[in-house]
Amino acid sequence: MIRTVEQYLQSLDDGRQMWCLGEKVKDVRSHPTIQNIIRSSAMDYVLPNDPRFKHLFVTKDADGEDINFLLTAPKSADDLLRRRECFITGMRSGGGIVLHCMGIDALTACTVAAQKMDKNLGTQYTPRIEAYRTYLQKKDIGITGAITDVKGDRGLRASKQVQHKDFYVRVVDKQKDGIVVRGAKVHISASHGANEALVLPCRAHNDEEEKDYALAFAVPMNAKGLKLLGVEPNVRLSGEECDWDYPISGAGQPTESLIIFDDVFVPWDRVFMCGEWQFSRDITYAFALFHRLFGSSRMSAELEILVGAAALMAEYNGIEKYEHVRNKLAWLAMYADTVKGMSKLACTDCEKSKDTDLVIPNAMYANIAKFTFAENLHEANKIVQDISGGMPATVPAYKDWKNPEIQPYIEKYLAGKAGIPTADRIKASRLVKDYTGAYHQVANIHGEGSLAAQRMFLFMSADWNKYKAAAKRAAHIDGWQKEPHYGHLPEPEKVVGPKLPPIDKSYKL
Repeated sequence: MIRTVEQYLQSLDDGRQMWCLGEKVKDVRSHPTIQNIIRSSAMDYVLPNDPRFKHLFVTKDADGEDINFLLTAPKSADDLLRRRECFITGMRSGGGIVLHCMGIDALTACTVAAQKMDKNLGTQYTPRIEAYRTYLQKKDIGITGAITDVKGDRGLRASKQVQHKDFYVRVVDKQKDGIVVRGAKVHISASHGANEALVLPCRAHNDEEEKDYALAFAVPMNAKGLKLLGVEPNVRLSGEECDWDYPISGAGQPTESLIIFDDVFVPWDRVFMCGEWQFSRDITYAFALFHRLFGSSRMSAELEILVGAAALMAEYNGIEKYEHVRNKLAWLAMYADTVKGMSKLACTDCEKSKDTDLVIPNAMYANIAKFTFAENLHEANKIVQDISGGMPATVPAYKDWKNPEIQPYIEKYLAGKAGIPTADRIKASRLVKDYTGAYHQVANIHGEGSLAAQRMFLFMSADWNKYKAAAKRAAHIDGWQKEPHYGHLPEPEKVVGPKLPPIDKSYKL
């Protein structure tokens, strides 16, 4: 089924235990700041119900019923491209797929790991994960992914922590009907508006000592013992004032929670990994790749806003024709299209996942897209701020503009290029102020994995044998002949050399 917005909002009245700024949240739908993210999350149910986007977001299940396409498993490059287009369209809409992004990436990672474990260990996780997928599709459930553990002493493995053993979510009891889990997950996006969470390990495990932490399961957000501690919101406004002053942050915060698992019971049919430490690497690796595909898609839409803000401010300030400004705008456009192009290549050059019937995004291109975005973000922000001038730093707020006593002065003295309404220049300045501020710079650097994580994936994904073969062939060093990219190529000295006449030694070189 495809739920309506009204049905989705009603589902959030579920008695979940949540706190924000030290206060118990009575209802996430009416909370002064949380309502902003609920509004954005609800776009996940607007787009599939809009006839203009149904072809993108809606597909049929085996029974011929409409289901959300994002809840299906990707089996081809076309599936990945469609997934990417859903992400970009949702982000352009101002919130769509904010809710599902982490959850569907966790769902796909669980599917990959389940098929690998079943084939190599003889487990029966695939029927469980597929039954859960069918449940999600039939009920159109909003899911998030709970991946990052709080970690404690990062220099120690999960089982070697000194203060306590709960810095990583773990099994503390196995019962006939299920398991009991304890620990905490942090930075969990869209947790306020999700119906359920898919919990995955955030790292590979090395041996049997880590088996209690090799754990994947699904849990409703109102489960007994589950507590959500919402992060401090950047914005404590709502409505038109919020839209004017914080056009980006107002829709995106607060999105994260610290999720506490205080001895939460999980039935066996919702457990998708339990002790198979050898495969925790597979599940975390798969999640990282799929979530970086989401990340690069999200970034493509966000960079359209950032580049557009620079172009608007150049126009509104009357400097759009200066060569140095155009050069900066050209760099921004190149930066945005590089990220977008790499995210598309991650889909078109996808890879078959070993021991499964799924495809995964190309690891090199997915990580190049994310790394390029994060590595150049501060430079991009600097350029946008440079073009914008000092206006974003001291731009008036919504309440200033709405005060009839001072609005005429703002209208007169903060005008820019003739023909551009002063209100538009102020709104564009507020956009730059909000978007290039500290929160978004930090969040966009670390979202979907830090720069260090991308470097690690890029090193692991590089075809070093190919690169070495290229160098050996060029340097006439044996060893390249068996490499598939170079070994089949003809050698000029062997193919053409014998057909050339003898060297004329009369030349004095």
